[in-house]
Parts: sequence; structure tokens; C-alpha cells
Amino acid sequence: MKVLATIAGILLAGSSFVQAQENCNPNPPNGMSEIAAYSIFGGNYQNGDYPFALNYGRWMLCKKPKTMEGNPRFNLSTQFSKLIKIYTEIGLEKQNPSEREAYLDSALMIFEMSFEIFTDQEQDKYELHQRRGRYFLENYRNIENGLQRAYEDFEAMFRMDAERTTKLAKGYYLRVTLDNMVRDDARKQEVVDMINTAKPFANEEQLAYFDELLNKVFDSPEERLGFCSDKLEADPNSIEDLKCVADAQEALDMQQELIVTLRKIHSLAPTFESALSLADIEKGNASYKEAAKLYKEALASAPDDKNKKEINLDLADVYSSMDDLKTAKTYINAALKIDSNYGLAYLKMANIYGQAVSKCTENRKLEAKDKVVYWVVVDYLNKAKQVDSSVSNAVTSQLATYEAVTPSTEDKFFTLGYEQGQKVKVDGSLMSCYSWINETTTVR
Repeated sequence: MKVLATIAGILLAGSSFVQAQENCNPNPPNGMSEIAAYSIFGGNYQNGDYPFALNYGRWMLCKKPKTMEGNPRFNLSTQFSKLIKIYTEIGLEKQNPSEREAYLDSALMIFEMSFEIFTDQEQDKYELHQRRGRYFLENYRNIENGLQRAYEDFEAMFRMDAERTTKLAKGYYLRVTLDNMVRDDARKQEVVDMINTAKPFANEEQLAYFDELLNKVFDSPEERLGFCSDKLEADPNSIEDLKCVADAQEALDMQQELIVTLRKIHSLAPTFESALSLADIEKGNASYKEAAKLYKEALASAPDDKNKKEINLDLADVYSSMDDLKTAKTYINAALKIDSNYGLAYLKMANIYGQAVSKCTENRKLEAKDKVVYWVVVDYLNKAKQVDSSVSNAVTSQLATYEAVTPSTEDKFFTLGYEQGQKVKVDGSLMSCYSWINETTTVR
């Protein structure tokens, strides 16, 4: 079937438009003045009579007048937008695919012409890419490679103004562009580069989407490790890439390498979270001195009392592991000062007092005086259970063990000379190695 010659009125040759002499007439029809033809064109466009409007507006595609005598408000870019809609609406009404395609091609030619003839001041090229991209998206069923051509315009928008595109339409244009790019394995680096460029302008929802997308792009820890390690060669102090490497190392259980990476991250950008994370790892690896140093850093920047009391107990654990029980006790008391109903702190105190007996009797037999300390242990276990039901099970499992080794009747009344209900001081007066305990308990 013959495609109407009046559809395009303009032809694409190479990279520029040339007039087809037999079809493109720069003069209004019927010898009319430009302003008269323009008036008829505008009126019929408003009324939706697109074929009639096209007859009186096609000449503008040939002459491309940027001004019009008698109409100082004339704007050619606006008229081109109208003509794009006219060709599209007429084309979509056509049942014949060839005719429909020809009309839509004409609309696309007008977009191309707009890029070519308008200056940046006359036409926002960013907006033009957006409009054409939307056009491809809305009509992709009738345009060859319509979807891909839409994504190319959206990518052009991002290259022109990354911030504007990241924020535009709540990130819609950036999202569909990235979703398209990840389908091509060869574009992985481009995806990462685009995300890194967009991140400074992204909101929390977009950042979460970026993380999700990167996990799809690099769907194995080995792949992420290789990718991020390569990037670190170019910028060894990139916090973002170091964190990527750390995540991959953790997933691959590369503990020694992970510690090295986390230490570097913390040295470059120390935070509460990085100090606490690294301290936990050092503690788990029995590097207690380093763990103590890091826990103290974390404690100094802890955001709330909950974190502070928990870190104080972490420090107590570290110092008890180094057999510095006196220092461990100071951190437990610091936790209790924050929360006097912190059951775990009372349980920890009981444990270090039990540890004190083991330490004092390391090279000798257990004596009656040593057993007195176990009354203090039982006191703290009962206190823990009393103030905090969440530690009840842990307390119950230990109580019977410690109660069984408290002073016997013979120890109390014959060896130690105590009376029932008597207050007894557990300090240097009991034994020098218990001087730091400085607690009072009751004979029972």
C-alpha cells in the first residue's frame, strides 16, 4: 500500500534533514499568509481536528520559522510539539501498520529536527530527551526497538544532569535505566559507575534499591570481592569499596583478611559502628588488648545508654579474660550505674567473683575462707534473678553449683568461728587476694 507522501514532508539524510523538493513546501497552503495559516492550524489543533490542522501546519516543518510577523509570542518549539502529537494521533488511528509506522516516524523526525535546529536557550535538550524517551516508551509497540531507544534517551538525561535525573519523578527514569542496563552482563561496570554517581543525590529508598541491584549484578561473594578489589587498586582509600570488600570477605569467612580490611576502614573513617564491629572480632580472636582499646573508642561515642551498658559488660569480659578482675568489676559497676536492674550485669559480677576464687586457689587447695566468697557469688545470682527475669534460666543453672561449694557447717562454726546471720566482709581481711572485692555478705 502506498504510504502517504504528505506524512513526513521531511526526509532524513545522513545526520541532518533536507527538504524533499517534491513534498516539502515552505509556504502556507492556498497562498495564505503565515499568520493566517498558523491561526487555522492552532484552532483546529485545539478542536482535535488533526488532519485539517496538519494541512495548515506542515509548512512550518519545511521553513522552520523561529519568528512570525504579527505574532511576537510565536514559539516554533511549541508548534513542533503540537505537530508531534498530530502525527502520532493520526498514526495511531491507522489500521494499516505501514501507514501507522510512517506517521510515527514523522513524529520522531520532528524530535530529531528539534535537537538539530534549536539552541539550548530555545529548547531545553534535557527535557527534549525526556519527552522523546517517554514517547518511545508509550509507543514502543509501534516503533522498532522502541523500548531500547527510550532507555538510550534516559541514559542521555543522566549524562547531562545526574542529580536532576536521580530525583526526577522519584527516581523513575534512573530506575528503569538501571533495570535495563543490568540485563546486559557487559555493562556491569557502567551500572556501578552510574550508581556511584547517583548516590550523593539519592534518598534512603533509592540507596536500598542500589544495594539490591548491586547484589544482582554481582550475585556471588567471590565476584563482589574481585570487582571491589580491582576498584581498590585505583583508589586504595575508597571507604565504599573497602566496605564492599569487607562484606565479601565476611561472606567467604576470610577472618584474617576481614580484620585487616576493617582496621583500614576504621583508621580512615572511625565510627561507633566500626569500632564496635572490630572490637567484637578482636575479642572473638582473643586479641583482648586490642579489643579493649576498640571497645573504649566505641563507648566514648555510644549513642545511648543501652549501648553504653552493653559495651561496659563487653569491657568487663575482655578484662576478665586477661585476669584483670578488679578492672572488670569497675566496668560492671559502670553498667549498673546506668541501669540498676540490669540482670546480666549482676550475673557477670557473680562470675568474676567465682573466677576470683579459682585464681586465688590456682596453686593451693580450696580453704574455708575461699568458700566465703561463694556466698557473695550466690548473693549476686539471686539479685540478678530478682531484678531481671530474662536471666532466670542462666541463674538457675549456676545457683546449685555455687551453693554446693559455700562453707559447710563445720567451716562456718568451727573453722571460721562465724555465727548464723553474721555480716562478713570479703576483702583483704579475709585474704589478701580478695582485697579488691570489698563486699559484705551474710552467714547462712
